[in-house]
Amino acid sequence: MEISVEKIEGSTDVKYFYDSYTVHVGNHRILTVVTYCEITAGKWLKHAKKANNSKSLSKTLVVGFSVERQKDYYSRYGLLEFPYELLHICIGSHCLLYHLNNLDRYKPPKFLAHFLSDPEVIVVGMGIKDKSSHLEKDFQVKIKNAVDLNELAVKGMKRDELDLGRYDLDRLAKAVLGKHMDVLRPGRKIEWFNRKRPYYHSPELNDEKVMFTTADAYLCYRIGSQLFDMIHGKASSAIAAAAAVAAAAKSRKNKKMKKGKKNKK
Repeated sequence: MEISVEKIEGSTDVKYFYDSYTVHVGNHRILTVVTYCEITAGKWLKHAKKANNSKSLSKTLVVGFSVERQKDYYSRYGLLEFPYELLHICIGSHCLLYHLNNLDRYKPPKFLAHFLSDPEVIVVGMGIKDKSSHLEKDFQVKIKNAVDLNELAVKGMKRDELDLGRYDLDRLAKAVLGKHMDVLRPGRKIEWFNRKRPYYHSPELNDEKVMFTTADAYLCYRIGSQLFDMIHGKASSAIAAAAAVAAAAKSRKNKKMKKGKKNKK
């Protein structure tokens, strides 16, 4: 599947610190905003949510989500857990890449805390439970409805022979959305920043980084939406489906714990 990125000329705003891009993932066009600014990110979430709700009678909002660090740091005791630096959100054909570097860890951004704690927002992603836990620990931002895509795939597709619980994002995309959803990735690490702006500006994300990060957030959104439709047939039942997935995951965990105790005896 071909993906491409193009910066929208004249879209850089030095007052509110954002850049805009057009990213194509196959035949799908996604508008991506990259920002360090809390005001810009808050407005983006408000407008994206409003645009999505206007297309459906349902108030439930499925959101593709992830967070990441630029580097992993290790000591002789293992991985050092530094706060996340970049947050990705995809809603339909709109994507937000929000830098977390400048956030005060003891003063969480109200717009983000309010959005992610909304009971009508369903946040889907890979390894979402662990990421949600760290986001709450580092920034006091809690996700109300976090749904792991692997767990959702197990429930939605009912294909035990595929071992969907262990699939990475690319394999899951092909299994759920079709073999044509195959992202060709470079065989090297993608640099985050390509050049420095003047000292009074924040550094600009590399176009390649914007492209692949947008593609990943979009795939999370598409996979989640497709699986909710498989389970309940319509997006309005996403909250019920999310609760069912959480209950099923908890049940499997309890069975494994009981089995482990029996083996010890």
